[in-house]
Amino acid sequence: MKKYCDICQCEQETQVDNKRETFSVRGEEIETVSDIRICSICRNELFDEELDTKNLERVYQAYRNKHNLLSPFEIKQIRESIGSGRTVASLLGWSQATFVRYEGGAIPSASHHEQLLRLKNDPTYLNYLYDSNKNKLTDREKRKILAQIDKTDPAAEQDPVDFLNKRFAPFYNKGITNIEFDFEKLAALVQIFAVTNRELVKTKLQKLLYYADNLHFKRYGYPITGLVYIHHHFGPVPVNHDLIHWVLESVGVIETKPYDGLYEGEILMPTERGNQDLFSNEELEVIFAIAEYFKDFSATKISDFSHKEKGYIETAQREIIPYRYANDLKLS
Repeated sequence: MKKYCDICQCEQETQVDNKRETFSVRGEEIETVSDIRICSICRNELFDEELDTKNLERVYQAYRNKHNLLSPFEIKQIRESIGSGRTVASLLGWSQATFVRYEGGAIPSASHHEQLLRLKNDPTYLNYLYDSNKNKLTDREKRKILAQIDKTDPAAEQDPVDFLNKRFAPFYNKGITNIEFDFEKLAALVQIFAVTNRELVKTKLQKLLYYADNLHFKRYGYPITGLVYIHHHFGPVPVNHDLIHWVLESVGVIETKPYDGLYEGEILMPTERGNQDLFSNEELEVIFAIAEYFKDFSATKISDFSHKEKGYIETAQREIIPYRYANDLKLS
């Protein structure tokens, strides 16, 4: 691989060597062997983001091994056994962003790690957390937690929300989105948009969701709902958008009424105003910024607006629009 060498002042062939280095992790010196890229001519060390990331992961793993800490994979398994990242964070009294960092490789604090260990090893701890924090959960989340506690809920496998969650799980597992799909947040977000945008139709809703998730990703590094979007004739739309609409209607999040429009035949009517307590202040700021910016846009106008986004222009029909294009979003 060729890279620019600031000593040679030109591109040179490089090679990967290794050396012993010491890093500070939580105030403790951890020694590991790092892979480094060097210039083959002058032996100058060159920056390599991929190698640096792997070296940091290696250091963190050495620290975990020394102190018998849970790995990111084990933390993810604990979370998956209970529910969404936001659900488990609510039970534990954490922010969702904290859980995202731990699953992404950050070292948990001592108190947080103790909670995770109890959640993994003590079946009664989930019951305790539920009793202490159930007021922070939606009704659907409460049913899922109770089913997990007693294993006696026969309707759990038939729940439309569970079915939708399973359809979106592979996108998170494959790293296409860096946050797990959260139906409760999606439901509340749809209701908020339906309240703030009169005569909301599906085409416009799909664009509002796209802009909300991508603007939050642009500002804070992760989307709000965990949805994944694809290139469609009318602009970006969520993957499984027809299934999403069916689930939203079937579990009573929205109702529809006839509408004589150019693209859509139904107006989306919220059954509630949308639970704002599910969102952080930063998420609410993004949500209402999007609602305000596009409140007077018709479905046609917002579709045309979305066609000018770089992520849409550089993808083909039905191709996933990666979140890396959020940095090029026309909104800031």
